[in-house]
Amino acid sequence: FLRKLNVAAQQLTANLSGSLASDGSDLKGKLRFGDLSALGAKYGGSLTADASFSGTPSQGRITLDGIGTDLKIGQQQVDAVIGGQSTLSVAVSLRDKRLEIEKAVISNPQINADAVGFYDPVGSDITANIALPNIAPLGPGYAGSLRAKAHAAGTLTAGRVTVSGVASNLAVGNTSANRVLAGESTLEAAANFRDGKLEIEKATIENPQLRASATGTVTENQRRVQLEARLANIALLVPDFSGPVTVSGSAVESSDGLALDLKGTGPGGIDATVSGRIAPGFRSADLDIKGSAQAALADVFLGQRAISGQTQFDLRLNGPLALSSLSGTAKLSNGRFSAPRLPFGLQGIAATATLGGSAARINVQAAPTTGGELTVAGSIGLTSPNQADLRVDLRGVTVKDPDLYEVTLNAGLTVQGPLTGGAQIGGEVRVSQAELRVPTTGFSAVGSLPGLKHRNESAPVRNTRAKAGLLDSGNASGRANPARPFGLDIAINAPSRVFLRGRGIDAELGGSVTLRGTTDTVIPSGSFELIRGRIDILGKRLVLTTATLSLQGDLIPTINIVATNQGDGVTTSVIVEGRADDPKISFTSSPDLPQEEVLAHLLFDRGLDRISAFQAAQLASAVATLAGKGGEGIVSKLRKGFGLDDLDIGTDAAGNVSVKAGKYISKRVYTEVEVDQAGRSKINLNLDLKKNVTVRGSVGADGEAGIGVFVEKDY
Repeated sequence: FLRKLNVAAQQLTANLSGSLASDGSDLKGKLRFGDLSALGAKYGGSLTADASFSGTPSQGRITLDGIGTDLKIGQQQVDAVIGGQSTLSVAVSLRDKRLEIEKAVISNPQINADAVGFYDPVGSDITANIALPNIAPLGPGYAGSLRAKAHAAGTLTAGRVTVSGVASNLAVGNTSANRVLAGESTLEAAANFRDGKLEIEKATIENPQLRASATGTVTENQRRVQLEARLANIALLVPDFSGPVTVSGSAVESSDGLALDLKGTGPGGIDATVSGRIAPGFRSADLDIKGSAQAALADVFLGQRAISGQTQFDLRLNGPLALSSLSGTAKLSNGRFSAPRLPFGLQGIAATATLGGSAARINVQAAPTTGGELTVAGSIGLTSPNQADLRVDLRGVTVKDPDLYEVTLNAGLTVQGPLTGGAQIGGEVRVSQAELRVPTTGFSAVGSLPGLKHRNESAPVRNTRAKAGLLDSGNASGRANPARPFGLDIAINAPSRVFLRGRGIDAELGGSVTLRGTTDTVIPSGSFELIRGRIDILGKRLVLTTATLSLQGDLIPTINIVATNQGDGVTTSVIVEGRADDPKISFTSSPDLPQEEVLAHLLFDRGLDRISAFQAAQLASAVATLAGKGGEGIVSKLRKGFGLDDLDIGTDAAGNVSVKAGKYISKRVYTEVEVDQAGRSKINLNLDLKKNVTVRGSVGADGEAGIGVFVEKDY
């Protein structure tokens, strides 16, 4: 009989009392392991427990009830849920070589688990239950709960294991996967051990969104799995599509790596196969990837941009798991693409990408929604910095802002350099025709308001501002790590047919502009000069003497227009100048008169004291037109309706009315027909031989004709 037995060995201390004999012992007391790593490097934590032992080493019973702190057994996920303070309760009996588990319980805020049964080298039978109220400790982004029951019987050479459980609202750190695992999921698995081989009878997970199952075998040298999976509705991942997706095939893992033979089908034209081998450790792969799908499946990755059309691909991945190892072709047919910042959408896209040598050779043909044709050809590197050598051609493409401009252009542009930042955009843009509108009112009243703050902003309003790029992200660029902007060296040439219209102005200009700087800071320079034009105010036509549209460091042009008239001994001038989106109108005269007096002389060839009440009303209407409140007028609407480049209704000094219509019939030829109220007509023809040389001819209905050669030069 022992009144007290104290034992101390490394990290273990034991205070026991009772009896100790060869034919049967009975001991009770306290045990303390200060550091369980003394049992092996993979173990850790401390344990304090009340313990008892009765019987002999071959026929005895052991109990243990205590507290464990920061326990570890060398398995990361298990260690995560048994950390902190855990309550343990164990009772086992020894019957020769059999260990009977009366109970084995561990409990803490992360896990509740228990097990009963027996262990015997010739055949075991153990049942365990586990409950995880929250699986968050298993890894970043994990969430949800899990309850499971496991049963193992037999040995590793002839045995069987079954697992069943229920999980609720699982999350694994991936948004798409979280949607698939939402709600309640049931898990079932059954496997047999036969002569060192594990046969997977079934392994399934099922919930309202997903059903997946696997069967196969696992041996010392090989693991073979047959897979079947069905997603009830792909709209969970790609909102624009709906319908089930299925994946089936096999995966075989051996010392040579992982062999795959998979096939997937689904809505949106999904029909793809993946076959080949992945090297051990995923160091490299040799895979064939073939199939087709709708391009809109990529919208989930494109943010506010959208693409549609049918894709086909025949690719091979041979080498490290990187884009540089891809070869083969990918095609898009009958495609459409849109993006908020593009001035037009693209339709009828036919694109081919040929991959190989760490680069993709691309060839794209598309029709902008505003008209014309667009092509892109060249190469893009598949690895950072994605070195590019591209040529972009535009033919008859229209770019427009209904309030400011409508431009039809042709272009040949190049993009050379790294697409991750720092590439250079260069080339020439040729303007076939441009309609630049002086708006009826300036835009200054509806621009951004300095210091404006949004209070109690609703979610829809904030989302709209976010899509428009109007949220302050805390840095000047609006991006955490802004890429280097692209450099610019683009020449814009428009020798003629640049029409400036609005507020009574109808003018044709020509010239050129160069865009330099970067895509972040565009620096334009150049101007467009007057070819012909006029200002119409209440039927009074003023021939323009000067008209310049210039760009110097700002994409909104500055205009300077001067029109003069002589009458009643006074020379009057109308001056329109300032930014095109908010020009200012002024009137001057010689001799110098007040602006109202100048306008009276301009319109009626007399002073304010000599005009009638009706003429005073006309004067007010003219002021409204010049102030931007008179609309574009019926003549302008008729010109558009007839498809003319110029339409003029005027009067001569005797009050006779004439109509003049002008149209470009080719790139260098401009023709004009004039008819007066007596029915007499005249045809004028302008031929631009070269930049500064023009041939002008005219033929009248009375047989009168004339021709001249004009050489113009600026000094």
